[in-house]
Amino acid sequence: MAESPDKTGHIGQAPFSSGGDPHPDDVARAMAQALCRLAQIDPQLSAAKPAGRLLATLILVTCSGTLIATLMHLDRQLVEWALMSMALGLSLFRLWATLLPERSPPPDLACNLAVEKPMWTILIALYHEAGSVPSLLQAIGKLDWPKEKLDLVFACEADDTETLAALALWRTRTQFTVVRVPKGGPRTKPKALQTALPFCRGRYLTVYDAEDLPAPGQIYEAWQAFQTGPANLAVVQAPLVIWNEKESWISRQFALDYAIWFRLILPALVHLSHFLPLGGTSNHFDIAFLRAVGGWDPYNVTEDADLGIRLARHGLKSSLIQSATYEEGAPTFGGWVRQRGRWIQGHMQTISVHLRMPRRLAKQLGGAGMLTFFLGLGSGPLNAAVMLLSSLAALGQAVDGKWGHIALWTCFMGLSQAYVGLIAVLRDGRRDLWTACFAFPLYQACQVPALCRAIWRIYLSPSIWDKTKHGAEARLRKAISAKHQPAISEPQHWIGQQP
Repeated sequence: MAESPDKTGHIGQAPFSSGGDPHPDDVARAMAQALCRLAQIDPQLSAAKPAGRLLATLILVTCSGTLIATLMHLDRQLVEWALMSMALGLSLFRLWATLLPERSPPPDLACNLAVEKPMWTILIALYHEAGSVPSLLQAIGKLDWPKEKLDLVFACEADDTETLAALALWRTRTQFTVVRVPKGGPRTKPKALQTALPFCRGRYLTVYDAEDLPAPGQIYEAWQAFQTGPANLAVVQAPLVIWNEKESWISRQFALDYAIWFRLILPALVHLSHFLPLGGTSNHFDIAFLRAVGGWDPYNVTEDADLGIRLARHGLKSSLIQSATYEEGAPTFGGWVRQRGRWIQGHMQTISVHLRMPRRLAKQLGGAGMLTFFLGLGSGPLNAAVMLLSSLAALGQAVDGKWGHIALWTCFMGLSQAYVGLIAVLRDGRRDLWTACFAFPLYQACQVPALCRAIWRIYLSPSIWDKTKHGAEARLRKAISAKHQPAISEPQHWIGQQP
């Protein structure tokens, strides 16, 4: 395992004045550093050199080969059992996750009230999100943290005039810094975050998305986790909860998917190792460790999962907190496919980048870390590829007339997924989602178009960011009145969060 990086490591700091936004020349220098920083630290860990095409090709060849062999009645028994066993292994892992005890709520450390709270940066990348600015700033205003200790930083594209104008309307009510990211390099969220990082003044740093509604006590709980955790604790992840699960079938299944991921899979991964495939929002960093490992990769479209692995490779730990962030799930199938396709694409990139030197990876992560690496990334968005391959293998078994094997395998897979979903919604505190559990296999099948989109992107445009639309823009041009928008405090009683 690699030694923990020196916490004094940093990305070159651009001049900063707390009296206003950084100068465009300083931002341009920061962006130039952002585009090459990770490649300077370790070129093998940067997705600037396109990654994922070999894995995408392997998936395509395996799918095509299995299908052709099935149609031509060729001997494929070994391949079929291998693929079906892979899917079975991931299902057994999820079942094992349901057996782990539920995490207990953290104790309220009253003694911390007497300790001076550190400066805390909240960093948010916005792009064409003018409509989200009011609710976002209202949610941040309700955070249980001294306002004079909050360093709020927005990273916006310099040509996104609508979002910049929406932020300008709040200048007289809220103090924040706007980093205007100029054109150059890939237009991705991690590039914006990496460009803004030198202008962040906090001891700790939290990343939120435009549509996020964090529970008021989340920053405080993250601070407690850092105070009571080990010295090499680099990041804590808050769970994400979809608030609009009643809006459509796909948003309901998405809410169940998130419940499984954050209530079962991530706690199981923490139980096995110190590595977490982070979510793209609501992760709270020790900013010194974040800078020491090189920050975000501007070329990776799931910069969160990649950063989680890099932190683990440096011997740093990740953990979970319970205070939730509520966010909007894609309400339309097309929007969901674009978002899920980007996640699958990014996980292909991430796996390929970190397997460029597999021996070094195994040495740094250790046996448990390698197991977590494959289970974590395989149980996430790439589960679509596993399910597709295993379904093709099951088709081959059916063509051979082995209906008994297929019935047994299908029954186990369907019932196990339904059971895992039921346990997840119970732990998420929303029993009204239980009916969605029985449609979850169909939801898995819906990921095939997203997988195809991801493979297409990997080959043709590996660093293009498929942006997820939110609010009225995401709803097929249907107007959403103010009364149908969620109150910022409304979702917080869903799982018993304290205001």
